Amino acid sequence: MPDPLSIFDPQLNVFGAPSRYVQGREILDRIGGFAAQIGTSAVLVADIHILPLIEDILRQSLEKAGISIVILAFKGQLGLETARQLSTALGKDNPDIVIAAGGGRAIDAAKALADLRGLKLITVPTVASNDAPTSKNYVLYDDSDILIEVRHLGRNPDFVVVDTNILAGAPKAMFAAGLGDALSKKVEALACADGRGTTMFRARPTRLARAIASLCYDTLITHGAAAYDAAGSGKPNEAFDAAVEAMILMAGLGFESGGLSVPHALTRGLPLVSDVARKPHGFQVAYGLVVHHRLLGESLPPALTTLYRHAGLPLSLKALAGHAVDRTHFQTVAEASIAVPHMLNFPHPLTTKQIVDAMQAVEAEAA
Repeated sequence: MPDPLSIFDPQLNVFGAPSRYVQGREILDRIGGFAAQIGTSAVLVADIHILPLIEDILRQSLEKAGISIVILAFKGQLGLETARQLSTALGKDNPDIVIAAGGGRAIDAAKALADLRGLKLITVPTVASNDAPTSKNYVLYDDSDILIEVRHLGRNPDFVVVDTNILAGAPKAMFAAGLGDALSKKVEALACADGRGTTMFRARPTRLARAIASLCYDTLITHGAAAYDAAGSGKPNEAFDAAVEAMILMAGLGFESGGLSVPHALTRGLPLVSDVARKPHGFQVAYGLVVHHRLLGESLPPALTTLYRHAGLPLSLKALAGHAVDRTHFQTVAEASIAVPHMLNFPHPLTTKQIVDAMQAVEAEAA
């Protein structure tokens, strides 16, 4: 389905959001009631590893609400053929709704199917590792896990259903990745607004999106450490609930309608450094945020540095890659990232040399 805002208009300020965001503890058994508001049949696309934990709850809830259900297991490979493969597996069934359950890749796979078939969408994140659940875009990778394309649905999800009991049982490292991804959204939105940047809607950022991105950052600075301590326990506390709302809802709204900048642009080049491609997206973004601050002529704020150290986020490329790096690595990353549109979302134009110099300064400071 084509995006109705497919032509950039600098006179437009656009804000997009899911129709409903629902967060709470032990709420998966309510999904049938949500689905019944938008259709009568559904296909569940779920990460193969998480499916055994949620299948019975979702099936019973949907059937109780009169929603017929087909289940497809997603095995982890997300590429150009993923949507077609899922559609082939679905066969002649023509459901009204795709329910996407799992991490970012499973959710993006389900978005690809929804895009191909023109279906409504409910996202059910099972880890707080990114803000994919709220957005209209989805990412495709090649066989080496290098990002090759970002595509867009015609609209945001109809429902986002976030069970913090489920998310609190996910590994700490995935929660740390979500922190890294979300903490960047404030400076990225501000950079987009201060420069000539555009958002995922190919329009100028809204003031509301900047305010949400700023609240996202403030919430995580306040609650991030305690939330990280609760991650992996299966027992969410108030700090965890607050951080999840920031990492999924606020970060999602902030980036999509506020804009991205250097931290996300660098994720195009960083996987070219050995061992970085297999590192979570949020860890790559977290490093990119350090570089972004250096390009602004400043170091990370002390409170942010403290949170990085608490959650094990990388303060240097060496820490991200796990091995020694030098200027040739910085050059490789900068050359692969400089042409990414997000790089234009900065208060002033950037050059490859400026990026390389900033990366080298970050490394020296972390040494």
